[in-house]
Amino acid sequence: MSGTSNSLATRLRQVRLARRADTAPRKAATWDLVKVAFLVPGLSIIAIVVVLGIVRILAGDGLSGIMSATAAGWLAVNQVPVTISGVTLGVLPLLPTLLVCAGTVKVVADGASTARELPDLVGIVGAALGGSVLVTALSLAVVADGAAVSAVGQPDPLSAFGYTILIQGAAVVVGIAIPSLRPILDEFAVPATERVGARGGVIAFGVLVSGGALLVFGSIVMHWGSVSTMIADGNSFDGYLGLTGLSILYLPNMVVGAAAVTTGTTAQLGDTVFDAFDVSRGAVPPLPVVSALPETGLGGLGALLFIVPLAAGVLLGWYCRSTDPIRHLRAVAIGAAVAAALVVVASWVSGGRLGELGRTGVNTATAGVFTFAWLMLAGALVVGVMWAASGGITRARNGDDDLDSWLDDPPRSSSDVEAESDDDTDSPRRSSPAAPLRRTGVETESDTDTDELELDPASDPEPDRHD
Repeated sequence: MSGTSNSLATRLRQVRLARRADTAPRKAATWDLVKVAFLVPGLSIIAIVVVLGIVRILAGDGLSGIMSATAAGWLAVNQVPVTISGVTLGVLPLLPTLLVCAGTVKVVADGASTARELPDLVGIVGAALGGSVLVTALSLAVVADGAAVSAVGQPDPLSAFGYTILIQGAAVVVGIAIPSLRPILDEFAVPATERVGARGGVIAFGVLVSGGALLVFGSIVMHWGSVSTMIADGNSFDGYLGLTGLSILYLPNMVVGAAAVTTGTTAQLGDTVFDAFDVSRGAVPPLPVVSALPETGLGGLGALLFIVPLAAGVLLGWYCRSTDPIRHLRAVAIGAAVAAALVVVASWVSGGRLGELGRTGVNTATAGVFTFAWLMLAGALVVGVMWAASGGITRARNGDDDLDSWLDDPPRSSSDVEAESDDDTDSPRRSSPAAPLRRTGVETESDTDTDELELDPASDPEPDRHD
């Protein structure tokens, strides 16, 4: 019987160790790096070929020149300015870029989750950036080869590589941060004030974008007659499909511009200039979604748009709440700076030169300054209100509602700590007098690698009453 029990315990241990080996972080294999490097670019190229092929077949143009168009499509996905028939198009749709970046984030995050050392992460970053840069180099070669028979012009190679590294690098950083950010912050002992403030800034940016999206979709509904008339100008099914598809692809650009306008920034679309109060109409691109722009200014009612940044600032102030007003205000300032930086980046990416119509987009500098000012103002008001509500008294920092407690682990009892220490050691498990160990060789399935001790019944300080 003892031999059978020992054999069962041995088999249980082998199964447990094998299971642990399967779940342990492993060094990225060659195939994993290849997948990180070329999965997203490869799928992107396939999607571009399929979409362009369908459009060309519906338009009756055939598949001639599709390779050059596909290469230009990859460059456009990375926001590289594209020249078509001598006209440079710098305002490129954000939706394909966001989709490709989301795929890069997913693939890189999956690869980084199995890495356990810094060289492994460096290899993943190098593979992800190297694959995208290689596809960009091939795209430049294809465009240059077909420049003589294609309407697509040769872009500046330095700009092409720079935009690719910038766009894909941002996605790679986010992908690496998903599984690795918390350990890095713990390693460098980043205070909770900075952590919660940065999180609050991302949330506030999300509120601004959501407000901009509501404005855009509300304007589309209000001007649906003009939008549908513009779509009808396509004159055929492929024309309707092309205009509708382009409008959908450019929706994120419109949303970013609307979000910036809610902070008081001036936006420009071709010759049309508008802000929260006034609109100066001019020539605009013949795109259905552009028909949603207001014909006249809102006047005094435009002040209602400022509700969006105020709401974002109030949420930021509430999210960063602390019993210490100084730390509370510091977290709000960090959050406002993070949100302003995101607005600047989004505004810069969504704008550019629109051929002969000139500059299109928002003033990135004023967008960042106004965003920071609104969020800081509303967040500081929340700080003052919460401080006044507490009677102007700063309580101890170890309270449950303190900012540090948002990121601290929940308190553990002494029994939990003792159990964890027993699991992490290689010494035999000790039994307490109140609950003596009565097992005789059969090992339970746990996270420890030690065998249970067989205790002599005669030495048991308190026999089990149920025996």
